[in-house]
This record gives sequence, structure tokens and C-alpha cells, in this order.
Amino acid sequence: MKKVVKILASVFVYCVLLSASIPKGPNIEKLPEYNDCNEWSKYVIYVDFSKSSCSDRLFIYDVGVEPELIYSGVVLHGCGGKSTPSKPEFSNEIGSNCSSLGEYTLEGTVRMKNGMEAIKLKGWSDTNSNAEARNIYIHPCTMATLLPFNFPGLNFPLTKASEGCFAVSYHTYDVIKYCMNKDIEINDNFNLLQNENRHDRTKLKAFY
Repeated sequence: MKKVVKILASVFVYCVLLSASIPKGPNIEKLPEYNDCNEWSKYVIYVDFSKSSCSDRLFIYDVGVEPELIYSGVVLHGCGGKSTPSKPEFSNEIGSNCSSLGEYTLEGTVRMKNGMEAIKLKGWSDTNSNAEARNIYIHPCTMATLLPFNFPGLNFPLTKASEGCFAVSYHTYDVIKYCMNKDIEINDNFNLLQNENRHDRTKLKAFY
């Protein structure tokens, strides 16, 4: 009987933690608008750095027809400047190791110096115009992957896991890469049909 009680208690705790981890995305109507750096994309990624880093603060919306939240996950902020685990400092300066706010487009995959695959970003705002020169990427990291649940209010320790990049879990990276490749495929087909030189990219908007 005691074993049954323990099992039921474990299931209850698991369900509570799981319900806490269910993504509750922001209302897209209240999110910052993105400009027309590219004309169209099916997916838009929003990163809300005002949230704690152990809570879901990366949100992927399918905006192809009706805006719909399709995925959320954790993302680490840069370790540079006066950043703390709970509050990032933002900078566009080369060598700052800080996160940058603003609008980005995903520009395909690259290999970082350590051989790991990453997604290259291009900054379209004054606040992130040095993204390419700073080698700001979306890349997977072990720390973000080890978090089993969404824990609002808690923060990851500040480490070099992010020196300004958007460091995410391996699963989140795979989801983002799928969305990016889907946008490229859709727009390549559109360009072929319309005979236009357009190559629109998945967008990312980081704000605080």
C-alpha cells in the first residue's frame, strides 16, 4: 500500500511540474512589431529577455495564416558587461559578450570554431548591426538542454555558454532549424514560380 501511495505521489508531483512547464506565450498583438527588412516569412521568433532564464522566453509563432504559438523554450543571455543571472546587459559592441536587442534574420547554418553547427544571424537594427562581425549565432548548449521543466522565477548561472549568442537546448535548436529551412523552401518555390529574386528569411525579434 505504501508503494502505491509513493507512486501516486510521484505521479502527482510530475503532473504539477509538467503543468508548470506548459508554454504560455505572450499575446502576439502585444509583441513588438518587426519591420520590413524582408517582405515575408512563415515563422517569427520572439525572445523576451525580461523573463527569467529558466522560464520559456523564446517563442516561435507560425504567422502564415493566423498567428499561432507553436513552440517555446529557454534561451541563455550573454555573460558580458554587468550582466547577472537575472538581468542581462545589452550591447552591440564587438567584444562585449553581451546580448543585443532588435530584429534579426536567420541566414543559414555555419560551423563555429569548436566545430559545432550554429545558425548565423544578421542584425537589422541599430542595436544589433554588428551581429555578423560579432559572430552572433543561435546554437545549442548543454546547460539549456539539462533543464527538464520550465521554472519561472529561477535563472541559470552566468557562464560562457553564451557570449552574446542565443544559446538554446538541442531540441529547440532542431525546431528553429526546421522552421528556417521550411521558410527557405517555401520562398525558393515562390521565387521560382514568380521569377522574382526574393529570398526571405525567418525573423527573430529580441526585446526587453
